[in-house]
Amino acid sequence: MDLIHEAKNILMIRYPRFASLLAATPIEYNSHLKYHTGATDGKKILIDPDYFASLELEGRLFLLAHELMHMQFLHMYRLKKNGKKKDLDTWNEATDAIINANLVRDGFQIEEDYFTYPDALSYTAEQLYEKLLNEDGKHTESWKDDHSLWEKAFEKMEKGEDQVQKLDTEIDEKQEFRENREERIAKAKKDLMKKKEQVLKEWEKNKIQNELGTVGEENNAIDWLLLLRREVNKDEIIWSNRRSIAENNYAYRLEEDELEEEAETEVLIDVSGSVSLNLVKFFLRMIKPILHHSKLKVGCFNEKYYEMVEIKSNNDIDHFVIPKESHKYAWTEDWDLAVRSFTRKKEINKIIFTDGIPGPGNMPKEDLKNENVIWIVYGNPNFKPCCGKVIQVTESELLGMMLSEEKGKIR
Repeated sequence: MDLIHEAKNILMIRYPRFASLLAATPIEYNSHLKYHTGATDGKKILIDPDYFASLELEGRLFLLAHELMHMQFLHMYRLKKNGKKKDLDTWNEATDAIINANLVRDGFQIEEDYFTYPDALSYTAEQLYEKLLNEDGKHTESWKDDHSLWEKAFEKMEKGEDQVQKLDTEIDEKQEFRENREERIAKAKKDLMKKKEQVLKEWEKNKIQNELGTVGEENNAIDWLLLLRREVNKDEIIWSNRRSIAENNYAYRLEEDELEEEAETEVLIDVSGSVSLNLVKFFLRMIKPILHHSKLKVGCFNEKYYEMVEIKSNNDIDHFVIPKESHKYAWTEDWDLAVRSFTRKKEINKIIFTDGIPGPGNMPKEDLKNENVIWIVYGNPNFKPCCGKVIQVTESELLGMMLSEEKGKIR
């Protein structure tokens, strides 16, 4: 019963549109089912206890969801159309194929021997039934849920012993699944925005704001990593909560994966001539631990933009190179181009590492004033772009830390 309770709670989160039906549906163990898997008579769900206990969590979720959808879509009561009784085996195949395809679409794991049909997502059960009737040969299932109870349920309805709603309207399974996904996304977005507001409120109260001063002030260089951590972590806490929103860490593929993106950080290095490769590698080694929840991509710019590469480990940093072509255009920098070269997604941390010294340089235009960019500036305390936040650090202090690190390695 604990296994049933666990699976039921997860399904109610994944399928809010069908949660009230699941909450009201009795789920019982039955060792005498025809195929010893699962079944429904339209009023309750029956599952074989030994089979259910032998499944992993994803298998138990699939079995319960499968039977629930037969109930939701009244498949056992739709055995007659235009006064003509349907072929039960073909109707079983059609409804199983539709349910299984949509469950897979929603992120469930399906066993190899479960019945599937190509392009089943394109059909309603009625449409696929007609298609299967016209195909040569029979489709056989190696895994079966027990549909033998359907005819009894249908007979009770025919005799008036069971009242069934919604049979007077056409049921479109794919539309019902689609609407559930839309409701699920809307709820997750609402939860995310609420969590984001809470995180930002708490962050404003954090004492580190007062201890370190305002970003952009000429603080001691020893504070620059703490300031960067503060700015990055604000978003990373939100992303962490964003990922955990998805039904207690159980995978669920939302429409276009809108809410399952991993936190990302993009760094652009100013290679206009004032930066050494060793300094760049040191900078990347310093910031990589801060970005422990985030993907990291690094690129370069001067007058031109050079595409980003992903940095997954210190080994990637050790092998990072400044593009050879950049030496042809090394006399000045285009900060406006740099800001415009970031991926156009709000949820990405955007960091520019630059000396900030114009030569003559091209500052970001006013239309970029709302861009959330973090500038790590090591050569110009008067660098004031129209967008983002500036963290000052002197080159001499960076070099001093580099030397300390090298001495530590030698020792």
